Amino acid sequence: MAEPDAPVPVPVPVPGPDPDPGPGPGPEPLALPAGVHQLCGCGRSRHGWFCDGAHLRSGRVSHELRLQEAATVLMCGCGRSQRYPLCDGHHASQLRRPWWKRG
Repeated sequence: MAEPDAPVPVPVPVPGPDPDPGPGPGPEPLALPAGVHQLCGCGRSRHGWFCDGAHLRSGRVSHELRLQEAATVLMCGCGRSQRYPLCDGHHASQLRRPWWKRG
C-alpha cells in the first residue's frame, strides 16, 4: 500500500525593512469649543487627546490651548511633531533613516 505524499513545506517570505518608508500618517482634526483645554502631551491619557493627569512622573506636561472661539485644530497622528500633541507638518516629510541603515 502506497503512502500518501507528504505535504511540501512552502517557504514564507520574511518581511524586511521598508526600503522607502515614505511619509507617516496625517493629522487628525479635533473640533473644540471656545475656552481653555488641557491636551495630553504624553500619550497615556484614557480620555483621548484630553489630559487626565496620567503624565505625572513621566517627565512630560500637558499642553494648554486657549481658544477665543470654537475651532478645529489638527492633532498629531504620526508622533513626530515638535509641537506635540498639535500637528506641525512633520508627517509630510520623509523619515530619516540612521546612517548605518542607509543603502
